[in-house]
Amino acid sequence: MQNKKVFVCGLREESNSFNPLLCDMQSFKGFKYVEGESVVANNGECCVNVDGMLKVLLGAKVNVVGNSDSVYIRSGSGGPLDSKVVDWFIEKTINGLKRELPLDGVVLSLHGATTSDKSDDVCGDILQAVRQTVGEQTIISVSFDLHANVTEKVMQNADYVSGYHTYPHLDIYQTGERAAQILVDHFNKGRMYVARVEVPLIAPASAYTTNDGKLGELMGQADAMVNNGTIVDYSIFQVQPWLDVEKMSSTVLITTYNEEQAKTIASEFAFKLFNIREDLQGSNLYYIQEVIDKALANKTGKPVVLVDSADSPNAGACSDSAVVLEYLLPYKDQLKCALSVTDVKAVDKAFELGVGGIGDFTLGASIAPKLYKPVSVKNAKVIGLYNGDFIMAGPQEKGQKRNIGKTAVLQVGKILIHICYHGKTEGDVNYYKTFGIDPVKCDLVCVKACTSFRAGYQSFSAEICNTDTPGAASPSLKNLPYEKRPKPLYPFEEITENDISIAKIYRK
Repeated sequence: MQNKKVFVCGLREESNSFNPLLCDMQSFKGFKYVEGESVVANNGECCVNVDGMLKVLLGAKVNVVGNSDSVYIRSGSGGPLDSKVVDWFIEKTINGLKRELPLDGVVLSLHGATTSDKSDDVCGDILQAVRQTVGEQTIISVSFDLHANVTEKVMQNADYVSGYHTYPHLDIYQTGERAAQILVDHFNKGRMYVARVEVPLIAPASAYTTNDGKLGELMGQADAMVNNGTIVDYSIFQVQPWLDVEKMSSTVLITTYNEEQAKTIASEFAFKLFNIREDLQGSNLYYIQEVIDKALANKTGKPVVLVDSADSPNAGACSDSAVVLEYLLPYKDQLKCALSVTDVKAVDKAFELGVGGIGDFTLGASIAPKLYKPVSVKNAKVIGLYNGDFIMAGPQEKGQKRNIGKTAVLQVGKILIHICYHGKTEGDVNYYKTFGIDPVKCDLVCVKACTSFRAGYQSFSAEICNTDTPGAASPSLKNLPYEKRPKPLYPFEEITENDISIAKIYRK
């Protein structure tokens, strides 16, 4: 297959419409920024998603091409993108594509739920620009996150779309493999049909997992159909719920070699998704004080985990809330606790004091002051100062390097407060451990994540409590100030089977 020439590139960021801070180029340079032929060098420099793509393409003897205009950039989740980043990426990518034309294929690593200050559908814009550059005959395959918003524009321009099957996301590498394998199969066996069905519902990401429950059962049924050869591929997207855009929905995609079969099966799974809509909303949330009471009564020797998903940076929130800290301060001499707050000024003050220094701090609400208020802490001792480097413990993205900027640890009684410049990937155990805080030895651990953290925390936790806290990624969706969202959209309005879209094939 050396006569087949394929271009690989990517931009990944999950946008949260309620985060007031635009995601600029520095957000990518501080997370993952790869240019030039290194994008396709297959040396692990990009990310595990691209690694999976390259493994399949190179294994099939495809001619994978790159040049000085090749780009792969990734940021953590955050606010909408600064449109200058999008313009730069599209310009670079178009230039890179033009230098390699004609191309047989393009494989892109995108998130699927990315907005900017000028567009509600950045991924659709990117795919449209690629399509206009390479022409109708070039096959475009894209990898998306499970939380993608799969729009008409996406489907009109991509031949194949593959989304993660797991949440927590443990198949990022495998999804890259799937996106590339579909392209290779197209070269070998010809056109497949992708049927799309929209289900107008959203659900808080902290409320479900694919490890078990109704969504896990649904994914298992689809997996069985892939394994027995009934379908080639599938994706059941649970759209990022903290988008406030005019066009959004959860989406089912089914890929087969038979057009009518693809439409029939996609419709069947869409109805199954509709039928579990209540389960996806999750159970009732705990109040902060209830979780503290659980920790006080807990005699297992294991920590109680307070899930502050509303301030999860993995869901695009700012991670600058100190609300939980305010509730914990009266128990500072009773409970050994770990929590985190993103606060640049507080970090700078800690560095000025130095290790062993004691001072009064004002923490929180430094980025999103409209969502919560700062909390005052008296006589906090600085017990650690760091440059912010750490290695992900996983299992999600195990071994990946991260930097959260200057970082300090404060101690108030038994409370350990992790403060940093850029709160990202807070659901990973090493977010605490690298900086001298061992969650296993705590009575209560506050984790700012939705579901990803469970893969690392489940084994040593006494109880995990989804908690009702304020923030840009609040699990109480009805409390958020949506202005543009479509109607009807469950859970805001009740929906019926008639609100599910008709199965449609876009590219034949």
